Amino acid sequence: MAGLMLTFALVPSVTSQAASYPSKVPAKGISLIMFEQEACPYCEIWDENIGVSYNMTREGKFAPLKKVDIHNDADVANVKPVIFTPTFVLYKDGKEVGRLTGYISDDFFWGMLNPMLKKLGYRDEGQASSGAGRALN
Repeated sequence: MAGLMLTFALVPSVTSQAASYPSKVPAKGISLIMFEQEACPYCEIWDENIGVSYNMTREGKFAPLKKVDIHNDADVANVKPVIFTPTFVLYKDGKEVGRLTGYISDDFFWGMLNPMLKKLGYRDEGQASSGAGRALN
């Protein structure tokens, strides 16, 4: 069932070109790179549900979000090819260290992201896995 649900969350890349992304992905430190593209409905839903506050969460402070257009990924080295959007690549010191492909729900996203972050030393301080109440004030 989970495999079937993940299949519906994957959107193959199309040929449309999204807006340019001015900031480069840092070569040092930890970041979460979101590969997206114009007209990706799952990217838009993620932006509405999580993206608006991701960088204000504990996870976002640990691994700040950088968005990259799937068609213009020249700023990202050492990443396996990205075919579907959204794809989230956990990046440390210039290398891919984890990947989450697709977006089904908030619970799925946080449930898959947190174990990857913990391998890099992240501690969630007992927060709920649903993402509720994650924002830092």
